[in-house]
Amino acid sequence: MTSGMLFALAIGTLIVFVLVGLMRRSRSAKQLDQSGGDTQTAAQWTEGETTRLLSSAEVPGLYLLRPRFLSKAENVVYLLLKAAFPRHEIFARVRLADVLQVKIGPQGMERLRAFRKIANQHVGFVVCDRDMTIVAIVDAKEPEQVQNPRDQKLEIIKQRCLQAAQVKYICVYPPTLPRYRELRAQILGPAAELV
Repeated sequence: MTSGMLFALAIGTLIVFVLVGLMRRSRSAKQLDQSGGDTQTAAQWTEGETTRLLSSAEVPGLYLLRPRFLSKAENVVYLLLKAAFPRHEIFARVRLADVLQVKIGPQGMERLRAFRKIANQHVGFVVCDRDMTIVAIVDAKEPEQVQNPRDQKLEIIKQRCLQAAQVKYICVYPPTLPRYRELRAQILGPAAELV
């Protein structure tokens, strides 16, 4: 046999093996589709995970009601906001992701990265008008509270995100609270006396 014939024989054998492999793959895919293979496994895993979560929630004494929804300092700021804005709605402890949204431009991982910056952060209070339009965001901060460096960085990110969204953001320090007229002037500006 010449080298050309050996080469042709090797190529032919290779083609036969590739075709046999493709046929086996298509047969096994059809069998999985008929038996519900991967979808059934995923459904079983999801059902098992849900059952596990439900069973852990049934343990008596696992969850307790918090003694207070707002801390004493937050409660004072809430009462100040209610007095300063009687015709507005005040919401406490709101996720930043419920207040802000990522603009339409970024896509894919860039959009996800932008969302993650705000997903787990919270603001103290959101002041809305009667139409539920956000007027301002108010945080209650304690000046002597020592923050670790990570919390300080998260606070800077939160402030930058709110600044980029062009929303009024005010930090109120409970030991030195502003008068409610001053707070109205800060948030509503010159229109504070008209409302």
